[in-house]
Amino acid sequence: MSMISDLRQASTFDIDIHTLLPADSPRFALDQAHVRALAESETEFPPILVHRATLRVIDGMHRVRAAKLRGMDTIGARWFEGDEQAAFLLAVESNTRHGLPLSSDERKQAALRILRTHPHWSDRSIAERTGWSATGVGALRRDIADPDARPEARVGRDGRVRPSTTAEGRRVAAEVIRRNPAASLREIARQAGISVGTARDVRHRLADGRPAVPDGRRTDAPAAGPTAPAPPAPDEERSGRRGAPDLARRITLLDGLRNDPSLRLSESGRLVLQRLHAQLRTTEEWKRLASTIPLHGRSAVADILSACADDLKGTAQELRCVEDSLTG
Repeated sequence: MSMISDLRQASTFDIDIHTLLPADSPRFALDQAHVRALAESETEFPPILVHRATLRVIDGMHRVRAAKLRGMDTIGARWFEGDEQAAFLLAVESNTRHGLPLSSDERKQAALRILRTHPHWSDRSIAERTGWSATGVGALRRDIADPDARPEARVGRDGRVRPSTTAEGRRVAAEVIRRNPAASLREIARQAGISVGTARDVRHRLADGRPAVPDGRRTDAPAAGPTAPAPPAPDEERSGRRGAPDLARRITLLDGLRNDPSLRLSESGRLVLQRLHAQLRTTEEWKRLASTIPLHGRSAVADILSACADDLKGTAQELRCVEDSLTG
């Protein structure tokens, strides 16, 4: 959804510096030390970005001021043809992705302005553009929101439209799980229009005998009778317990495999044991590292980990299918 890469392909021209107007920028003020450093450097400035309709600088005010200090009358530029709202969004995205970083307050105020002009955008979508955390965007949304005017759907980072609450998606996911207990988390998420993490939470809640929608999110749930817990997935049924084994049990299982000569005495078997040992260590390391990940990067890390977990779950299901075919 970024416009920056497209604009880099636009033609460049020289524009008279004195015709330019100040930027409608997320920055509160220019950094004069940065302006002087640019002016004193010997590098050629990259083209600035100018809103054609207003001649306002979208990206490059520090370069414009530095060019004036150098005694220049013109500077390389590219046009942006969109409206003023789109120009501001592009200014935020440009200043977030390169150059002098925006301050925390500048990012927060940019997020607040975008929330007011684009309330249908998701918290993560706004966070990605501003560098403000999705959690922080959500808090801002609650501060300014009119509960009676909340949009029924939001547009996510991928451009897909999703409900503003996950309650309905959770109910659809629960139905998908009841129809097909072995469905992958990705498939559940796709059919229900929710994230993989939410699909995982729904599966865990149903397995524990709890409702798919937490109490705090069931404001618009239709009246219905008690929800029966979903039948356990095939691998959970065979293990005689719900959920994945805890760390102590995993270590016990691994120790048992280490004593198996068919694994311990073959090259491929030893590789399996090494990978399992590394997997256990990696899982525990992620638990320790989770709190150190910056807020603006947690969503991306979570998506990667969820995808990796789904891949591992798929491999585990394939192993169990092979086991069933041999024992059945």
